[in-house]
Amino acid sequence: MDEDTIAFIMTDRLTHQNLQSNPHAAYLFMEEEEKKFKGKRLYLTKIREEKDSPLLDSMRRKAYPNLKGKEYLVYFRVDRIIPLIGAGPES
Repeated sequence: MDEDTIAFIMTDRLTHQNLQSNPHAAYLFMEEEEKKFKGKRLYLTKIREEKDSPLLDSMRRKAYPNLKGKEYLVYFRVDRIIPLIGAGPES
């Protein structure tokens, strides 16, 4: 969304349900490069969500006609980004 905000599309499953009582989340982004892994760990705080919004539909890569349940576009503030391996810089 911008440098300090990220959004994920979620259905009403366990991860989304957990965010209702605890707005903090961690996300691991990892990719393989030349037989090594690189990536980042993102520490996030939920700031808001939209249910079945037009923006959600426009962001989806594919249509999932058989998807059951409501979908949410969940926005997070990026609190901290650290390397995949190691503690990263002191905060």
